[in-house]
Amino acid sequence: MTVLKAFLQFLLKLLVFSLVVAAFHYLIATNISMTFPIKEVYKMHVFVVALTMLAYAMLLVVARLDDTKVGFTFAGLVIIKMIVSFAYLYPLLEPPVYDVKEVVFNFFAIYLAFLFFEVREAYILIQKSPFVVE
Repeated sequence: MTVLKAFLQFLLKLLVFSLVVAAFHYLIATNISMTFPIKEVYKMHVFVVALTMLAYAMLLVVARLDDTKVGFTFAGLVIIKMIVSFAYLYPLLEPPVYDVKEVVFNFFAIYLAFLFFEVREAYILIQKSPFVVE
């Protein structure tokens, strides 16, 4: 299997997962009184999806080069993603335009959903080792 084929398979799974999470988030947001605009929530979704795509692409490259380093790479990427996420979230928290608790809750609900998805996919990648020559 090539890196491109593995990445395209991941993108298909990510697209389906993203649509399900966004729809679920929309249903919850419309049924509770949320002051945080849904447009900002979808920007958060796009940001987290982009981070997830980038991180998994890096995981695939590392798996292709040395499949024994995928777990360490994943752990490092999670830390980097957390730092980048804070940098993204900070401008929304600095001027108190929106309720801080609402912003943080919305963002981390999205972030954690995608983190669980990414952990599952990384685990599958480690178990399968799709680039090992048999």
